Amino acid sequence: MATTFASTILAQPTIATMVFAFQFGVYNDVRPAFRACNELVELSAMPAQYEFDVSFAKAFAPNNTAWDAPWPCCSPTYGLHYRQRDDRLPLHMAIAAGSMRLTKRMLGCRPDLASNDAILVALYKNRLEIAEWLLDHRAMEPALYERIDLDEHDDRVRLVYNALDGVLPVVLARDDTRGVELLQRFGPCPNGMDHGALRRAAFSATLENLTLALNVFPWFNDPHLMDDFASRGFLSLVRSLHERHFECSTYAMDRAAAGGHLEVVKFLHFNRTEGCTTSALNGAISHGHLDVVRFLLEHRTEGASPNILESAAAGGHLDVVQYLDSLGTFACTELAVEDAARAGHLEVVKFLLANRHEGCGRDRVVAEALEGGSLHMAEYLMSLGYPLVTSDIHWGEACDVFRKPEMVGVLRLLVAHGEPWDEFWLLEACDSNNVALVKFIHANSDAICHPEALARAIENMAWAIVDYLLAHCTADIAVESLQAALRGGHVDLAVRLVERQPELRRNGCLLLDALKGQHVEVMRYLLAAGFGYPPECLVDVVGRRNYVTASKLLLPYCMHATDHLPNVLFLLSVIALPDRHRKTTLQVIAPELTYQGKMLSLSVQLAPSVAVRATTLFEAGEVVDWALALVIGHRWATDVTVCIEDLSKWTAMVGDTELQSQLTRLLASKRKLSGEA
Repeated sequence: MATTFASTILAQPTIATMVFAFQFGVYNDVRPAFRACNELVELSAMPAQYEFDVSFAKAFAPNNTAWDAPWPCCSPTYGLHYRQRDDRLPLHMAIAAGSMRLTKRMLGCRPDLASNDAILVALYKNRLEIAEWLLDHRAMEPALYERIDLDEHDDRVRLVYNALDGVLPVVLARDDTRGVELLQRFGPCPNGMDHGALRRAAFSATLENLTLALNVFPWFNDPHLMDDFASRGFLSLVRSLHERHFECSTYAMDRAAAGGHLEVVKFLHFNRTEGCTTSALNGAISHGHLDVVRFLLEHRTEGASPNILESAAAGGHLDVVQYLDSLGTFACTELAVEDAARAGHLEVVKFLLANRHEGCGRDRVVAEALEGGSLHMAEYLMSLGYPLVTSDIHWGEACDVFRKPEMVGVLRLLVAHGEPWDEFWLLEACDSNNVALVKFIHANSDAICHPEALARAIENMAWAIVDYLLAHCTADIAVESLQAALRGGHVDLAVRLVERQPELRRNGCLLLDALKGQHVEVMRYLLAAGFGYPPECLVDVVGRRNYVTASKLLLPYCMHATDHLPNVLFLLSVIALPDRHRKTTLQVIAPELTYQGKMLSLSVQLAPSVAVRATTLFEAGEVVDWALALVIGHRWATDVTVCIEDLSKWTAMVGDTELQSQLTRLLASKRKLSGEA
């Protein structure tokens, strides 16, 4: 038997391994992932970010049901080059998806994709199993130690490559220390340490992780660390930094006091000299930390701001109010009662009215209570003889007070005292998902439903209110309501709205909005229901890799049912669009062009001089050249009005040199005949 490469090389694993060590290829089982990155991901320029087709996640990792389709993201999120498409995208996406299998297989066949950014991406995405494997694998793949050198102006340094900015907040916030331990194994912190990033990371960190980080990271230091640890109440860390001679400022005690961290306040008072400001006592009083308030008043002399008792009253801290009042040195104004009334702190109001002389604004206090949605407070004050002056009541947009069940009684009281019904009330009730309030307003107001009410309810997913309004409100449905339903993917609701008001179909922007938002199911509904202008939408997105699925959905709705020539002409014009990925365009268009061309060929007789070559190209898969030959030949033979220049433009699109020459000669003969005529 003859000797072959397979018998001599592939049959000997040791030799095969040595040969393939110098070859870069892609294993068959990871080809779909690489193909998905090449065909379904677009790198846009402004802003510079990767954008994904809706089918990407399933195409990239079909068996990874736990991984949602990634949102558009800036390149640094995945540790990639900021200004150009990065070959490492498939590997970093595999890591982000949490696929150990893909990660191993990709590095096995494409070791050139390895860099230390891969480890940082794993840490940043909380894929610690993969991060640990990559760290272990550095012994066999030294490239995992290396950074990818970029130009000095590359802005991506701040998100992933710089461990402080991207990775540190993630590992410090974990419930265990594993992330910190892996980051320690990763190695020294990169240059350009951002102290602001370190402090932000510390803000959400656990005590255990901060303790470990201080011990294992020499670079983990900042002049404000003790201030920050004190504000978190981490006494052990404050003590540790003190022993290491770290500095702090008055912010340390100020913030510890505001947070109610008495032991930290005591430690700073007895062991440090920075002291505090009036903010310490102000914060303790405002947040109701009576033990801290007592300590500061007994051991410190900074005092508090004038009328600070008002803050305690507004917060409903009755014990603090009583304590400060007992000292006889803390003043306040009428705002103490008014702020407490607005917040609904009835016991505080009772105490202040009974034990203080400042009182309150007689014509204002009931209005304050009602503005805060406190019906019981208003009724109590009115029982004491305070008047209700409705003109003093003002609610702003997005007012949380409308969420309170008491608001039905509040509005009933206002109307009973002559306040006219306000359409603003219904909108706020819809925003707040207060079903009882919506029903009360609608049942008692003569005003027609505000056209925005339904849209507001849909946007806030207040489905009980949506059902109620559709059942009881006779006003026209605004297009904003349909937009809100479609934007949220609520197709069933959209069907109900359109059935009730068919004129909504006339809005041509809805399909484009769904297209740009990548709402596939919404697009299916809109296309089937006859919304929008599919050809315009297709021209807008075809050839862009993040719109492959959308383009395929649009295409059938761009075709005439029986007139195939305009269909072929449209498809060819789409293929000719500039600034598009031709391969992506053909991926979408070629099957339909083949079908439409075949149907057209049933009624088109090509000139013998081009028929053979056109057929050969079609059989070879060159459907664009074949379709161009069909169109040019048909127009040449049947359309006496066609402009030779137009046919020449189509001919210039032909890629095959032989066919182009044949078509050029065919057009020349038409010119000659035209000239003879």
